[in-house]
Amino acid sequence: MLKKILFIIILTAQSTFSQVEKADYELYSLIITEQLELGIKSSIDSVLLIEQFENRFDNLYDVFDSKSDSISNSDINFISINTGNDTTFIKRLIQESKFRKSVKGLTSNFGLSPKVNANLLSTEKLNIQSITSKKYYSFFGRKFKRKNPWKRIIKKYGTRKVIEFSKAKYNENLASVYFGIHCGGLCGNGRIVIFEKVNGMWGILTSINQWES
Repeated sequence: MLKKILFIIILTAQSTFSQVEKADYELYSLIITEQLELGIKSSIDSVLLIEQFENRFDNLYDVFDSKSDSISNSDINFISINTGNDTTFIKRLIQESKFRKSVKGLTSNFGLSPKVNANLLSTEKLNIQSITSKKYYSFFGRKFKRKNPWKRIIKKYGTRKVIEFSKAKYNENLASVYFGIHCGGLCGNGRIVIFEKVNGMWGILTSINQWES
């Protein structure tokens, strides 16, 4: 009887993990197609995927003051600027306390991210190669002083588009992912994307710019 119970617990855990993992890749795919607009053209896009995101900037990715349950004017100004004045999203943050609390939890602490399987993201129109974080940053050297890193990346991988994804975070019908795209010394962008599940389908609710070069 005990073995049977243990088997059911393991089977349930594996099923839950598979469902969560599937949702993760749905979110990553939405970012690729809708935020980055890759793999949707007639020609084939080629990108390099940092297989495991590392939060190299500590709390840089936190959007709100986590110590306060309310939303301040500085929070609103920051979100307005960095969402392109998404008034619908801002209105919900102000008026819906449960929504605000969920979003606050979804826009902080993006550490301990799992490896992302490029094969689960690649399509006929999108070629994705993987690279470790250590290997990617080795092109730049210590203190980012190595010469011509992007020329060497392009020569080796045939692309200057490098993307990374954090772990996906969930809170009921909301989710979030941080993504970054690097494409040159003064070319790149990092955003936190907020998703909402409506009628069983995930969709992008808004995205909050974190950095740009």
